[in-house]
Amino acid sequence: MISSVLLVIVSVLLIVNFTWRKRNKKKLPPGPFAWPFIGNLHLLRQLSRDFGGQHLAFLELSRRYNSDLISLKLGRNRITVVSGDKGIQYVLKNGEFDGRPWDEFIKLRNMGLRKGITMSDGPEWKEIRGWFVRTFRELGFGKSHMFHLIRDELVEILENLGEGGVRYLKSVTMNAVINVLWRLTAGKRFSDEKKLKYFIDLMDRRAKAFSMGGGILSSIPWIRYIAPEASGYNLLMTLNKELKSFFTDTIEDHKKNFKPGKDNDLIDMFLQEMYFGKGPSAGFTEDQLVLILMDIFIAGTLTTTTTLDFIFLNVLIHQDVQRKLHEEIDSIIGREKLPEINDRQSLPYLEAVCAESQRLCLVTPTIGPRRVLRDTELLGYYIPKNSTILINVYSSNTCKIRYKDPTSFNPERFIENGLYQHDETLILFGQGKRRCPGEILAKSAIFLLSSGVLQNFELHPVPGQELPSLKIVPGLTISPKPYEVLLKRRKQFNE
Repeated sequence: MISSVLLVIVSVLLIVNFTWRKRNKKKLPPGPFAWPFIGNLHLLRQLSRDFGGQHLAFLELSRRYNSDLISLKLGRNRITVVSGDKGIQYVLKNGEFDGRPWDEFIKLRNMGLRKGITMSDGPEWKEIRGWFVRTFRELGFGKSHMFHLIRDELVEILENLGEGGVRYLKSVTMNAVINVLWRLTAGKRFSDEKKLKYFIDLMDRRAKAFSMGGGILSSIPWIRYIAPEASGYNLLMTLNKELKSFFTDTIEDHKKNFKPGKDNDLIDMFLQEMYFGKGPSAGFTEDQLVLILMDIFIAGTLTTTTTLDFIFLNVLIHQDVQRKLHEEIDSIIGREKLPEINDRQSLPYLEAVCAESQRLCLVTPTIGPRRVLRDTELLGYYIPKNSTILINVYSSNTCKIRYKDPTSFNPERFIENGLYQHDETLILFGQGKRRCPGEILAKSAIFLLSSGVLQNFELHPVPGQELPSLKIVPGLTISPKPYEVLLKRRKQFNE
C-alpha cells in the first residue's frame, strides 16, 4: 500500500517536473526584475520622467536588453512591449493580436461595460463596428457632406479669430472638431455655448484624470479600496457618471422625437436598428450607444485637436517652413476663396508638413493594448494566449534605417520631384482590423483647418515670451505644453 502511494507521488512529481522544464524551454522576452506587488511600475515611471515620455522609456529598455520585445510587470499585469518595424508590422497585420484585454484600467475607461468600438472584441464587436462604419458612410462620412461640415466650422474659426491677436489655437479648433462630430452623431451643432464649454471641460478633466490615475489603478487595482481619493478612483467614477449622463440626456431627447425610418444622424439610425433591426440580442442597446458616443468623442476630439496643436507649434517654431507654406497656399488657392478638400493633392508641402509633424509628435506614440487570442511566437519569443501587447509606434516612425536624422523636423523628406510621397510604412492611424475608423474625418479636418488658418494668418511668438518648445506633456496621449501664439491677419493681394 505504502509502495503504491510512493509510486503515485513520484510519478506526479516527474510529470510536474517534465511540464515545468518544457514550459521553461520556451523563450520569453527579456525584461527587468519585477518587484513584488508593484512589479516594474516604479522603474517605468522613473524612466518616463528621465527620458521625456513612456514611449521613450520603452525605447531605452529595448536598448538596454538589445531586444525589440520587452517584458514588464506593472502591478499584477504582465505586458509585452513591441518596438521596431518587423515586430510592429506583424502585430498590426495579424488577427491573433486583435483582441482587447479586460483589465481594471479598461473597465474604468469603459464604465464597466465590455461594449463600444474601441476597447471591445469578439462577435458583438465585429457586428457593432461593421454597423458603425456602414452608418457613418451613409451619413456622408468621406463624402462632400462631411467636407462641407468641416468647411462650415472653418468659417466659424476665422470669424472667431477676427483680426488675430494672442490666442490659444487649441481651444478654437477643439470647438470645430466637436461640432463636426456632434452634427454627424446628434444632427446639429451645439447651440448652447455653456453646454459646449461644459462638454469640453468634462472631456479635458476626464483625460487628465486618466493620465494621472489610470496607470496606478490599472497596475494596483486594490489601491482604490485603501485610498479612493488619493488614487483618483473617486474622481474617475464621478467623471464617468457625468459623461454618461450627458450622452444619456441626448439619447433621451432623440427617443422622444424618434420616428421609424428617421436617419438624420447616428443616434437616430442606432435607435432604428435597436427598435426595428437586429435589436438588443445583437448588441444594439442603450449602453452600447453610450459607449459608441464616448469612443467617437474620445478618439475623434482629443487626438485631432492635439494633432493640429502640434502642427501649428511646429510651424510657429520653424518660420522658414511657414514661409514656404504661405507661398504654396498663395500660389495654388490664393486668398480670396477658402481651401477645399480637392486642393489637398495640389498642396504637397502642406501634406508633407502634416505628415512630418505627426511622425515626430504622434498623439498616441504607444498604441494598444492588444490581447493575444492564442499561443504564438513573435520575433522568436513565446507569447502565451491572453498576453497584453503594447505597440511602440514611435520606434517605427523614427527608424534610423528609413529616416535620415529621424528626430529632426524635415518635411522635405516626404517631397520628391515637387510631389508628396506617401510613406506606406508610416503609422499614423494604426493598421489592420483595428485601424482607426475615423481616419478620413481626421485627415480631412487636419487638412482643411490647418490650411484655412495658415491661408489667413501668420503665426508668430508672443512678444516678451520665450518661444514655445516641443517638450511634451506625457500621459495616455501626449500633447504640447499649452502655448499662446500671436496671430497676424494676412492681407488680400489687392490691399
